[in-house]
Amino acid sequence: MSKTSRVTKQSKKTTSPGQNLIEKTNAFFDRYEKAFVVLSMTLGILMCILLFDVKVSLSGDDCDYIIAAGDFWKNGTYPGHHGPLYPILLSPFVGLLGVQLIVLKSISVIFMMTSLWLFYKSFRQIVPSSILLPALLLICINPHVLFFASYTYSEPLFMLMQALFFYLFSTHFRNGNSEFAFKKDWIKHLALAFVIMGMGLTRTIGFCTIGIIILYFMIERRWKEMISITGIFAIIFSTFYFLKPLIWPDSGSVHSFEELLAKNPYNLGQGPEDIPGLIRRVIENSHIYLSGFLYRYFGFRSHSAFPLESIPILTIFTYTLFIISLIFVFKKNKPLLFTGLYAGISTFANLVLLHSLWAQDRIIMVYYPYILLFLLGGAYYLLKNNRFKNFTWIYSFILISIFIGTSTHSMAKVGNNLPVLQQNILGNDLYGLTPDWENFIKMSRWANDNLDKNAVIASRKPSISYVYTGRNFAGIYNVPKGNLEDVVNLFDKENDENIFLVINLNKNIQLNLAPYIQYLLTSKKEDNFQINGETVTGAGIYQIPKSVFNEDLTSTLDSYNINYTLDHETFIKQYIDSKEPNYSITNPDILLKIIKDGNIKYLLLPKIRVYTPQNTGLYINTIHQYISFIHIKYPNSFTLIHTIGKEETCELVEYTGP
Repeated sequence: MSKTSRVTKQSKKTTSPGQNLIEKTNAFFDRYEKAFVVLSMTLGILMCILLFDVKVSLSGDDCDYIIAAGDFWKNGTYPGHHGPLYPILLSPFVGLLGVQLIVLKSISVIFMMTSLWLFYKSFRQIVPSSILLPALLLICINPHVLFFASYTYSEPLFMLMQALFFYLFSTHFRNGNSEFAFKKDWIKHLALAFVIMGMGLTRTIGFCTIGIIILYFMIERRWKEMISITGIFAIIFSTFYFLKPLIWPDSGSVHSFEELLAKNPYNLGQGPEDIPGLIRRVIENSHIYLSGFLYRYFGFRSHSAFPLESIPILTIFTYTLFIISLIFVFKKNKPLLFTGLYAGISTFANLVLLHSLWAQDRIIMVYYPYILLFLLGGAYYLLKNNRFKNFTWIYSFILISIFIGTSTHSMAKVGNNLPVLQQNILGNDLYGLTPDWENFIKMSRWANDNLDKNAVIASRKPSISYVYTGRNFAGIYNVPKGNLEDVVNLFDKENDENIFLVINLNKNIQLNLAPYIQYLLTSKKEDNFQINGETVTGAGIYQIPKSVFNEDLTSTLDSYNINYTLDHETFIKQYIDSKEPNYSITNPDILLKIIKDGNIKYLLLPKIRVYTPQNTGLYINTIHQYISFIHIKYPNSFTLIHTIGKEETCELVEYTGP
């Protein structure tokens, strides 16, 4: 019998007068274990129902999984730009039933609740019940965890795969002192390797689990088992990635390491991040995820504020608490030691690899059950130490505090969601959305119902448009930017035959010169550049043949009080000498070519709020900018077809240009 088993069985003895508060708490949970498990799982299911949301998320990421599932079912397209396993598992439901959001979301509920059941089964009788049962209850009533039970994100599946991994690995915890025999145990390691493979194919970070296992076996000096699981996993991993390009030649990846380790993931030209930059990233992410999201999950920070204010001292305290917990569980409970290594290393890997601008609480949500279990275990064994026997009441205080904080968040979240859920069930499936999103989805539906079924319609959020219509929309996610070098090269190449005219965009008039526009330069900050001493935020660069440029043109410019310059080199030098890249360079012809090449006939122009909770007048104007840049060179290229909404409207325009 292992030491852990002996401790657990001893804890199930009846309460004696000499027991301290922690021992009494342990005896209490031992006695009512079944009742607590039933209560926790029941509350978990109830919370899933009360927090259920029939709508999709505003990010559209959950819609991307649905689209990938449909593409895999219809065309066999490998979902390389997502965690592939989740859309592959969804594909039969999408392929056979179509986009039935309630069905797809119910699958997430099943994944989530099964993972919580396996979480309990994995640690039962190997972790004291006064650690495991409170942790299970706190997770089952946590609205930030169960929020994902009604969304088609990959997180519920990852939690299921993660819980299955711990369930299988718990066998090694129980039998840590037994002699390993490959002939007897290879099947267990094969199953474990397949589960780790599933974790990695759901979220790439899951592959680091094999490294954590290797580290744990090294600490335990279980060399044969380390070699066995590592070898089996290496065979499965290499076989899959050898066959994948043969079966799916066009498969991509979620995020390349080049992108993850770049200074700017959206501009790889800025190069890889240096060591100081990575350290800065870890510090920023630690504030976001540890002192921010983690303590929101504990119930100690606002349940709705975003972004959460950084509290450096809380970040330092969390790292310190984690290290202390490792020390105190090291010899006391090996399952908890492995749990701490897994949760700590996985979380830290995310802090290193993920850019801080991607801040999302779901990154740490999947590890929260294991972080909570481990930290409660650390507090438990710390306070059981004889030096702290007079402070055992602190453990009960911690449990009660987290319970109160979590319950408060739950009541607030349920209270906010219930009226919305009631209206959604009654048939108003868009109730609860802000007007900007409601008008956007209504316009997507109107376009689907009223336009030619073969017409290509562009959308800023094509995945959301698809989910609510079943129709594929073309995506316009950004305005393609040019390089300053392109402008300089144009001057150098065409200088002999042409005149280059630079005009303030705010005072731009066409003068029949629109066809000669080559580039539009716009500043990201006001009062940034100058034309003949006049501060401008944007300028048009015209390439005019010398035969066209004459005194009549300059006289017209002067008569309209249009400030311009022919000294393009001095003007461009301001951009070259700019300390920060606070400008954008756009070529209208490139934008137009994208529309033509994509056969785009219609475009949705929603006014999606920059700040979702409140209408500040600022909205995401990507497609508005897109067509306005084209309009400057090709006037009257777009015609307004339909408008929905009185405020925060969504417009539909038709491309009628050249």
